[in-house]
Amino acid sequence: MYLKIIIVGIVSLIWLSACSNGERNVASDLNTDNDAVENQETKAENDALENKEQETNDNNGVGENQETATNDKNDESEGLYKENSFTSKQYTKGNIKVSYPQLANEDSDKANKINSVITKAASYYFENDYYEGYTGEIKYYIPFVNDEFVSIAYEGLLTSPSNSYPINLSYSTLVNMQTGEKVSLSDLVNLDDSFVQAFKQGGIVTDQSSEYKQEIKKYIASLDNQDLLKKFLEADKMNSPEVFVYVTEDSIVVTIAVVHALGDFISVQISKDNVSFQ
Repeated sequence: MYLKIIIVGIVSLIWLSACSNGERNVASDLNTDNDAVENQETKAENDALENKEQETNDNNGVGENQETATNDKNDESEGLYKENSFTSKQYTKGNIKVSYPQLANEDSDKANKINSVITKAASYYFENDYYEGYTGEIKYYIPFVNDEFVSIAYEGLLTSPSNSYPINLSYSTLVNMQTGEKVSLSDLVNLDDSFVQAFKQGGIVTDQSSEYKQEIKKYIASLDNQDLLKKFLEADKMNSPEVFVYVTEDSIVVTIAVVHALGDFISVQISKDNVSFQ
């Protein structure tokens, strides 16, 4: 009897141990499965993150390429010649000083020709003693420059012991940057009655009062059209210093000599849209 009870007890213990081991194995299997799922999810997240980073880098690369292309395009649009392509030089004769530009860092035949034309035009009046005995300083500025033209304007005040009032001097030079030739108004636009009318309707370039502007407008309106046309045909000739022209980005500025009471010269700005170019 006791032996039977002992056998039954042993069998029961074996069965309970087997059940316990089974549960542990199931739990272990579940943990293993969970770990596998977590590892797969983590890997998927990492892959997605890497893909996103790669996409971001690709987009950045595209952006950089686009920016580079834009910069290259801008560099091309800026052209070869700019205002800082020139350096300032000085001509001196007696008590007169004239500043003028020269192409810097270039030694080609074309550049030398351009510089020669600019130098001759800047110093012409003083080399030919138009203002002998005068004292003063002439300065320049460049209202426009591109790969086709450079426009240079000169202004200054000259005084003389023999003259009771100072002279306001203004002249200009337009040079073709491709040929090195000086360009006159007649080379640039068609000179006809339409241009004369555009001149008369143009804006007065001055920092003086509105009353002065009105006086100048009345003076311009009184000028004979045929006389103006003749002056325009002779414009930019150094030996006939009555009319000079310079250009800006969107206009042509015509400067004509007038009596001292009106300021020695007046400048009229004409929109490029209102003229017929050659």
